[in-house]
Amino acid sequence: MQKIRRTKEVEGLTVPGIINNGGSYFYIHVDVYEDGMSNCWELVDLNGLKDKLSSSWLNPSIPEGEDLSIHALGMYTVQAADWIFDQDTYYEHIKNKIKTLNPNFENIYEITAWQKQLTEKRRIQYSPSAINYYVVREMFYETIDGNEFTIFMKYESENYLVNLVVYKDGLVICYFQGNELTFRLEEISELFTNGTFFTSFDEPTKVIISDLGEVTFSQVVYSADVKDKYIELIDMHKQLKGEKTSLEECREAYYQYLEDPDEYYRQKLKEKYELVPEHERIFLGDMDSKDWDYQRIIYSPDEKREV
Repeated sequence: MQKIRRTKEVEGLTVPGIINNGGSYFYIHVDVYEDGMSNCWELVDLNGLKDKLSSSWLNPSIPEGEDLSIHALGMYTVQAADWIFDQDTYYEHIKNKIKTLNPNFENIYEITAWQKQLTEKRRIQYSPSAINYYVVREMFYETIDGNEFTIFMKYESENYLVNLVVYKDGLVICYFQGNELTFRLEEISELFTNGTFFTSFDEPTKVIISDLGEVTFSQVVYSADVKDKYIELIDMHKQLKGEKTSLEECREAYYQYLEDPDEYYRQKLKEKYELVPEHERIFLGDMDSKDWDYQRIIYSPDEKREV
């Protein structure tokens, strides 16, 4: 039997949330879609969302004294917090977000028992990647794609955890607490050097997390360098335009050295490696090798390569 399939675009928005994975807490964007589905490291329907909340996999808060990991930003200890939601009100909050996308609450998708059995049989878990975009014009629905990361921002005497999205055309929009601050990529670098955007702090710091609450972080367990986050933003823009990122250029220099291992190519590799944001260097290799062989070549060239 000849098999075919189709891909359907479903629009949505993001809602901040917290994953409790074995006692470790991770800040995430819950991707909420107009068909009633939500992605919290797994694509679930509204019944599945209730299950994720009741099992404490998905949460609208984190206990005091626990560490919160924020992807590609850092880990921070929660000293105190004023949370907005409990589990029930958080579920209603997400449901209301769906209604802003689908006011009549029509064609809400429900995963059937047969579909659950099929995914268990195939041992697969659906967690699609959301694509950021903005609408250029409604006629022919012309859109421009973007990519994002999360970072702290000082704004009007308050600190916020914000989503910073760079789009293919060089537009950068900062989303937080119902605000949208718009910049051009070429003018935003100063905000990474003057303290407007930041990743770390030396004393307890109160941060407003949109749609979750106000959190005072007592300490930084670890964090990315704010200068590296700017390089990451530039790399995201390059990737959107189909250009090579610092990570891709470093990989090319690595393979060039392996083909012709002389001092010239080792120095070129060192140059390219040190341009890659430090928190992204582990992605140069696979999950096991990370960037260890890069470090061996650059900093310990007399060591033999493990095969």
